[in-house]
Amino acid sequence: MKIIEAGVSAPEGLADITEQVREYIREVRLKDGFVHIQIPERTCAVTITINDDFNIDKDFLNKINRFLPKYNGMQFTGWTTSNVKASLVGMSEQVMVESGELILGLHQSIYMVEFNGPSTDRRIYLSHMGTTLAEGEEPRLPQVLEDLYAADLAKEQAEKEEQDRIIAEMRAEYAERIRKQKEEAARAAAESEQKDGE
Repeated sequence: MKIIEAGVSAPEGLADITEQVREYIREVRLKDGFVHIQIPERTCAVTITINDDFNIDKDFLNKINRFLPKYNGMQFTGWTTSNVKASLVGMSEQVMVESGELILGLHQSIYMVEFNGPSTDRRIYLSHMGTTLAEGEEPRLPQVLEDLYAADLAKEQAEKEEQDRIIAEMRAEYAERIRKQKEEAARAAAESEQKDGE
């Protein structure tokens, strides 16, 4: 078992601990099995969520706080709300490991979620179960992840191409609308000059 630490500078926030978990897997040379992540702090949780949205802190916490606002009928203040939030999110996660790599989606990370910050030294316990890499054997990206990542990247590329097509279409429509407006303005100006000349 290993104890790592993480923290956030705000009263509530997310701290990405994925690299610390990967480092632990390398240290223990875990090949195939599970890594268990547990937080013994009463106002913290651990979760797996997306890592490609810079607003994930705000979005994640806004949803939690909307569901469970502070002082909304709680009989006691203090850590009660923070503790309930942590309990609902969950204080442990178990992640599969194959060929020495975490089985996470292309845009997924493991986060420590703080509900009573700021903090710098929240303890996170890591343990594992499974087989170890043989002497000289190196971790490699499992085929299942290669396939998943390739599918995710292909989907993202298709979505980007569709978005680019829609934007190009909108720009063309806008340019056509501006062209017609200019033609109408020129026609109106010509008609006005013609009337003034009569």
